[in-house]
Amino acid sequence: MIYNWKYIDNQFLLNTYGSLRRAVILSIFHDNALRTLSVTYPLLLPLYTRYHPLHLALVAAYNQHTSSGSLQQGDRLSVTQAYKISKALLVNDWMPFMLGLHQRNSPRFKAILPSGLSPFNTGTIDTKIDAFGVLGLNIGSEAALATVKTAADSNHASLLLLREAQSSAITTTSDNSDTLETARVAAMKMQYRNLGYMMDNFCDTIETMCPLVFDLITLRENPQTIFTGSVFAGLQTDILAHTFLAADEIAVKIVGSGTFKLTLSSTVDGADSIEIVVTANIKQKITMSAFGITNYALHRFLNVVSLSGDAATYRVQLL
Repeated sequence: MIYNWKYIDNQFLLNTYGSLRRAVILSIFHDNALRTLSVTYPLLLPLYTRYHPLHLALVAAYNQHTSSGSLQQGDRLSVTQAYKISKALLVNDWMPFMLGLHQRNSPRFKAILPSGLSPFNTGTIDTKIDAFGVLGLNIGSEAALATVKTAADSNHASLLLLREAQSSAITTTSDNSDTLETARVAAMKMQYRNLGYMMDNFCDTIETMCPLVFDLITLRENPQTIFTGSVFAGLQTDILAHTFLAADEIAVKIVGSGTFKLTLSSTVDGADSIEIVVTANIKQKITMSAFGITNYALHRFLNVVSLSGDAATYRVQLL
């Protein structure tokens, strides 16, 4: 048999087949890198000029695809998967916190969860989602459980939106999918062509230049999804660097005392986004759009700022 020479296989096409989200992340990184580096390396300007329209077309097609609720399987958590994550937060984090304040057989705990976890385990997916809304209502204005109520209400709202999006995805799916696939192929082919240009014009420094222009970690590897570390009292700590999309979600838990703030910054030690408050010992799910940024190519650094007088530890998971 005669096999393809590996150097003529387009890795950008191969590694984004069936993963539209990966294609968009690669494109965001590449487009932004060409734009910023072309100031220092004018040879990159022609690459940016020809790539940028393809990048815009890919992002527009992806946004249209997601807004119609027609994401391909694997690119977005299904309602069932998202519900399992929310229920795990309830069982593993919210309930232990509530039991630390109210004994299981106390009138107050029974008022919050009169049937225990039964409403979250039985019935249709819609009734299970509604149980999160009931939980928030039952907690009411109890100050000590304000963080749990906020988390329950947030999960309820996000599950409702996801359910609605999936339910309304009907006639536009095929057209949106065809348009997006065409945009993916065009952008990934151009990245492959740009790689050839880089080899020709930066041959002696190609090992240094390629990681600057192409997101090789996303292209070649399964990215790290769980990050742990320490937060020192009164200081800011860099957690991770990652190219996010607006709908991406993270689960955050900080073990310690007091409160902390998360930022999605444009620099390792920056704080140029909306600050998300995280209460210690409560696992919270955060959607990246909550940081209020628009340039996800620039804002890639997730940082935590300690407002506590004690050290703590963090665990962040990319969902």
